[in-house]
Amino acid sequence: MAADVFNIVNENSEHSLILTCEHASARIPGEYCNLGLSEQALDTHIARDKGCKEVTQKLAERLGCFAVMGGYSRLLIDLNRAVDEDELIVAESDKIPVPGNRSLSAEEKEKRVSRYYRPYYAEIEKQISRLQKMGKQPVIFSVHSFTPQLQGGNYRPWQAGILYHRPQKLASFMYEELCKSDKRIGENVPYDLRAYDTGAAVFCGERKGFDYALIEIRDDEFDNLEQGAEEWADLLEKILSRYLAES
Repeated sequence: MAADVFNIVNENSEHSLILTCEHASARIPGEYCNLGLSEQALDTHIARDKGCKEVTQKLAERLGCFAVMGGYSRLLIDLNRAVDEDELIVAESDKIPVPGNRSLSAEEKEKRVSRYYRPYYAEIEKQISRLQKMGKQPVIFSVHSFTPQLQGGNYRPWQAGILYHRPQKLASFMYEELCKSDKRIGENVPYDLRAYDTGAAVFCGERKGFDYALIEIRDDEFDNLEQGAEEWADLLEKILSRYLAES
């Protein structure tokens, strides 16, 4: 089951950096019949974060660090939410109904949590424990993307944002370095993580006392998927390598 629930790069890495990509996939297990959605709907931002799997994969391969990527759609269960959050399993996303998530029983919710959510975090915990036993302090970096405009919402002008719940060294460094690029960068945009206490970067970074950051990349940067993923992997690899060398 694990190979379906998540995908790992560099499982035995001793590198202090841990990459996470919660919304890497739009897959839905066959038993759920696409949650009643069309293939077209599953190829949009409501189902996955376009480009993030490719960026995460490239970063992990180049840096030699551990990476974990969710194997199923955020519509099945959102790995970047807490188990008690209403948005863990949504009945509607960006004004699009999700029929297969309506009126879920407690048993069905627990099934999804047990089968698809907990194993993902257990894998991160496993790598954290490995690094700590080596005397290393893990650093968590989560990769996400966002749609340029939600239905009825304003256009989001940033090409990327660096997010954090409480100020972090890595987040500050990445924001400052990205601002030197030709990209339009924001801080805690398009979502302000300071207003929340949730997400893999917070759960596995802040709450454990580790340095962390989360990046949101506007997904039209990946309209040419290979070119966009290569460009962002190049940019992030240089910044992360410099930060880790100086830390």
